[in-house]
Amino acid sequence: MELWFTEKHSPGRGLTYQVKQTLYQERSQFQTIDIVETEDFGLVMLLDGVIMVTEKDEFVYHEMLSQPPLFTHPAPREVLIIGGGDCGTLKRVLIHKTVEHVTQVEIDEMVTRVAGMYFPLLTDCTKDPRVDLVFDDGTHYLRNNQDRFDLILIDSTDPVGPAEGLFQRDFYADCQRALKEDGILCIQSESPYIDALREVIVQANRDLRGLFPFVFPYLTPIQTYQAGLWMFQMASNRYNPINPEVGKRIDSMGSAFQFYNRAIHDACFAMPEFIKRMLV
Repeated sequence: MELWFTEKHSPGRGLTYQVKQTLYQERSQFQTIDIVETEDFGLVMLLDGVIMVTEKDEFVYHEMLSQPPLFTHPAPREVLIIGGGDCGTLKRVLIHKTVEHVTQVEIDEMVTRVAGMYFPLLTDCTKDPRVDLVFDDGTHYLRNNQDRFDLILIDSTDPVGPAEGLFQRDFYADCQRALKEDGILCIQSESPYIDALREVIVQANRDLRGLFPFVFPYLTPIQTYQAGLWMFQMASNRYNPINPEVGKRIDSMGSAFQFYNRAIHDACFAMPEFIKRMLV
């Protein structure tokens, strides 16, 4: 008998995939964690029934959250990741030799432990001596760290449950205080195709523009995330990601990535007209 699972994204839309077997299910203090083996995507981690990581395409999300801001900053040394318990973003940050130290603050230690069981190619990077893992609420951690980081990456789940506080203006203001004067903040910002999430995107953009002089939304296709199109937003006091010097830095890394390159970097900041109108 075939087993199929549907992750509902709205009352009339969802992603359905064939499940070969369920390998793990447990309830942490914060959420339900499932690991399933699928026909097309390999191993998949779900949090509260929502896909977070797949073997087949995890590199797209993790590269696109991390690389545009990493290359936009001329010399990122001190990096903070809020969330990111699967360690895919952490792995991509550590590719950069300028990075001297990365702190990852994940609220749910069980996510990282389970990822280590089923996605060791992601979590092996935690052995890097540059890494400091902290299991705490990221909102609390930020309040005790000011003027410290070159780059802050918000690798959060959707804006409900344990991640709800990571989509508030006060949180972005705490991020601004934790950044050095020329630091960069980059957030994952949901899908512009999901009606229920559009206000989240608009409000985040409005809040960031109220705090930073430079805010750049950008897009990438991700087949296993809601509606297949995902948005990020990059904010800073100083840097424009679309300039020749950034391109030269990308070219200097050669073929270090599976998805990201100079052409993708330049193209991802081009916004469709409906998003331009949405963010006015």
